[in-house]
Formats: sequence, C-alpha cells, structure tokens
Amino acid sequence: MKLPTVIDMTSAQALKNDILLHFYSGGQLDLDASEVVRLGTPGLQLLWSAMATFSAAGLGLKLINPSSGLLAAFEDAGLDFTNRFQTEAGTH
Repeated sequence: MKLPTVIDMTSAQALKNDILLHFYSGGQLDLDASEVVRLGTPGLQLLWSAMATFSAAGLGLKLINPSSGLLAAFEDAGLDFTNRFQTEAGTH
C-alpha cells in the first residue's frame, strides 16, 4: 500500500481504515513510504500503533523505501525507527 505524501489529521483516519482492513485479513502489510513528505503527530501515532498491533498479532508490517521526510519525523519525535520497524530499501 502506498502511503500518502502528507499524513496528518485529515489523511490519518482514511489510512487507519485501510491499515485495519489489512490487519483483519491476517496478512503481511507492506507500506510504500517513498513519497511521504510530511508526517504529522497523528501519522506518527498511527504508524507506531500499527507496528505494535501487527507485531502483537504475529503479523508482518514493513515500510518499503522510507523517505527522508518520514525518517526525519520519527527522529524529531525521538522515536527509534530502526529498532521498531522492519524496512526494505526499494528502487524508484
């Protein structure tokens, strides 16, 4: 699933619904984060919670090609992205 370029209060709710659909289907979820430019607090909370929820259920959630904007948002929030998320570098 491709993440939107801006994940804020407005887009986080729709994204949450999409993530939940994948969660309830019981499969691996790959999130393409290559085009994320801005990740607000609601987006940080959503992704952090999704990772914990998928992990607790024994399901995989992977961020593919995380953008510099996404990485910077986690760093600015003081959240340790590298130890929390399974990532994969992709090609554009």
